[in-house]
Amino acid sequence: MEKRYPSRPIQPLKAIRAFFDLVGDRDDTRYVFAFFDAVNGRSNDVYFDQFLNSDYGKRYMRDPEALGRVLLDRETLGSYGPNSFAAAYLHYLDSEGLSPLGVHEAAVDVAPERMARMKENWPDLYWIQYHGALTHDLYHVLTGYGRDPLGEALLLVFSGLHTGSRGARLLGAMAGLKIRSEIPSWPVGRMMKEAVRLAKNAEHLPTADLSSLLPLPLEEARARVKIERPDLYKATRANWTGPEPVTAKAA
Repeated sequence: MEKRYPSRPIQPLKAIRAFFDLVGDRDDTRYVFAFFDAVNGRSNDVYFDQFLNSDYGKRYMRDPEALGRVLLDRETLGSYGPNSFAAAYLHYLDSEGLSPLGVHEAAVDVAPERMARMKENWPDLYWIQYHGALTHDLYHVLTGYGRDPLGEALLLVFSGLHTGSRGARLLGAMAGLKIRSEIPSWPVGRMMKEAVRLAKNAEHLPTADLSSLLPLPLEEARARVKIERPDLYKATRANWTGPEPVTAKAA
């Protein structure tokens, strides 16, 4: 069994099409994965090796479906108390109408046959992608970046620095430019720099056992992985009363 997934060519036109599809319907996560598929190439290879060689990665790979079981166990998560990381995670899911497996399911929807081949022939890479999909919402809660277009763009920049994903960094930057064109008063460039600084100061989230932090008070969980508050983003959102950028298309 080969460890390396076959390299996929960079497809700029496919990426541009996926970006504008996402602009038209920002709630459809499938376009995010289509964009990543078109531009990532081998930009994730270093991260994959880093994950597999980390202590946490080795534990995770012994039972990769365990993370899903933890995040789907609402009874146990709810038992950790109202101020816990788990409670904030459940509130986030419920307020946004999300499922813990939703991001992973969107990735499968984009390319079901290819994902099935990956699971059979390159299971390590399949389960690392599964891990990244399930922890995406944990990142939202820990960082404080919301699911609004600005928050998603900034989280892509943050997470792209941790995984090396060309797709995440490029999509975050392109979304930031789109938002800046719609709301010139927002200091998008400075918020991007803030996201970069916070990412560099934090622990390496992909190789941190975030599920073990769920019982902790949210602020303690953030401190454990050295995540600081995105003050400029928070202030920008708190003071904004106008329409949202990159609005979803009408149903």
